[in-house]
Amino acid sequence: MWDAIVDVANVCHSEDLYPLGAKGPYLDRLDAVVTAWRASHGADARIELVADKALLHAVDAADKRTIQRMVARREMSLRPVADTLVLDRAHEDALHVLSGDHFLDFRRLHPWIDRHPQRFHYWAQDADGVRFVPRGIKAEHHQRISRAEEIKEFREKRLDPVRHLEIMNTRWRCVDAVCLYARMWAGQLPVWPRVDAGARAVCPGCAGELEPLGERRQTRQVSLSDHADGHSIERVPLELGTNLVLGRGRIVNGYNLGSRQQRFGDAVRYVSRQHVLLRFEHGRAGEHVVAVDLGSSNGTEIERWNGVGYEPGRRLTVDAEVVLTASDRLVLGGGVRVEVSGRHFNADDLRRESGDAGGQATRLRDIDG
Repeated sequence: MWDAIVDVANVCHSEDLYPLGAKGPYLDRLDAVVTAWRASHGADARIELVADKALLHAVDAADKRTIQRMVARREMSLRPVADTLVLDRAHEDALHVLSGDHFLDFRRLHPWIDRHPQRFHYWAQDADGVRFVPRGIKAEHHQRISRAEEIKEFREKRLDPVRHLEIMNTRWRCVDAVCLYARMWAGQLPVWPRVDAGARAVCPGCAGELEPLGERRQTRQVSLSDHADGHSIERVPLELGTNLVLGRGRIVNGYNLGSRQQRFGDAVRYVSRQHVLLRFEHGRAGEHVVAVDLGSSNGTEIERWNGVGYEPGRRLTVDAEVVLTASDRLVLGGGVRVEVSGRHFNADDLRRESGDAGGQATRLRDIDG
């Protein structure tokens, strides 16, 4: 079976297709790839085409009309983000995937990707035409996957660690009396803000303008996920010298996992009201994050990375401090996964990234695939 699905925008923007090195998008590149695939794998090979909606506004007028005709004839699908449909369809019908992406931010949702690297193909073009090569899909360390997810989630908030470094380096508070976030966290938002079209920090709950509370100290980021499937739920900043309590219920200076029950679902069922405390501090070996189980009913387990995989979870002793490395993860009540990013979000690091915006853009492209 050589039926395939094509990430259309990825193909049209590829500088590895004629015209080589030219910034696209060019719809002719799609024609070249489809023709070459059928020449290699049979004229009867079924090919599905999925494109990001943004492509329609990036091509020239003639290509735009062609895409509109193809969509009207159901020869191509347009989606806000093509990747979701590409991977869903590839999984359902065991399709080959023609894309330049490594799909790092989808690895937890689609574990089949790691099991079937042979179904992912890239392309090269020379005087002899287009040929296909393996995309190079391989199993990735969870930190690299988490970083790709982080970039994606920041984009959803319109939050860019380079362009919005002052926003990320500031503490915020919502002052809207009817906002759920303001009622839950009257002192300070424990989550990252969103950014509106005017590049202002706004509340992720009510979209109202936020009140600044001063500059953050050095900051790490805590990722909260559903342990069953690894699906990321929230990312929470953790400042040096501060405590963060995770639990299910109203918590002063903490994060109420129950407030996101719709997204966490059953994962929070066995999380206690005040389950675990995290503290980012200076120690003899430098800065590190400490975890303390606060007497939770269903326990907190730590899973250590041994270089190949995670060792079986070991239950934390109540009230005993355990130092977390960047590769460790906690599991609360068997349902909620907690990981601490090795990346720093303090002002100096963010300003260095801002000064290296070109290098950062390259790193983001490398991570995204």
